[in-house]
Amino acid sequence: MNDMEPQKKYFKIKILLEITIVFLTILSIKHLADYYNVIGAGSIAIWCGIIVSTTFMKQKKMKWKSFGLKVPKGPKNWLIDILIALGTVILVLSIMGLIVKPILESFSLTNPTNVADRFAFFMGKPLVFITYLIIVVWFGAALGEELLFRGYLLNKLVDCTGNYKLGIIIALIIHAVIFGMLHIYQGLAGVIATSCIALIFGSVYFIIKRKLFPIIIAHGIINSLSLIGLYLNDGVIN
Repeated sequence: MNDMEPQKKYFKIKILLEITIVFLTILSIKHLADYYNVIGAGSIAIWCGIIVSTTFMKQKKMKWKSFGLKVPKGPKNWLIDILIALGTVILVLSIMGLIVKPILESFSLTNPTNVADRFAFFMGKPLVFITYLIIVVWFGAALGEELLFRGYLLNKLVDCTGNYKLGIIIALIIHAVIFGMLHIYQGLAGVIATSCIALIFGSVYFIIKRKLFPIIIAHGIINSLSLIGLYLNDGVIN
């Protein structure tokens, strides 16, 4: 056996243990916050996971910018990143609307009728709605989920599966399944849909050489459009 093999196995086990601790933290906090009906429970749990993962990163003297968290410098780079974000939004909406949604409907898979009930508290309250958009949707979901899933989780999985084509594909699939399963409250249709979105986001992340900023913007726009539509439709999902 190669002398490096035990070290590689130990390295991978350590990464998997680290990932497990991060996500057990997320699930525990989410369960606790849901028990007390805390608004934005998912976002709170995600940021607790980010705190734990940051602690692990500091032990290795790593920073979030190593995973792609960099603000564009100069008007040209801002324009490029915004265009990438808008392109990603169009790609996601096209694939979800033209491919994923028809397939789900052909199998009679739809979101539970009560999935929108968790947003009832801001219906007819524009200030509450805008506050929720800023804090939970943009800071909690767009920034938080991209840091944790495309930044931290996806890169850690690649460390285990290998930084080559097949290894990256396997990591993409695993991270997408985990992302989808955390949306189990949306039913099977929601799990499949969010897994597909994670695959798209993850693929774009690698295509643009692991830059998080455009994906964060795209995530925020897509979630905002979805919630604005829900708000304007009085909480009814079409």
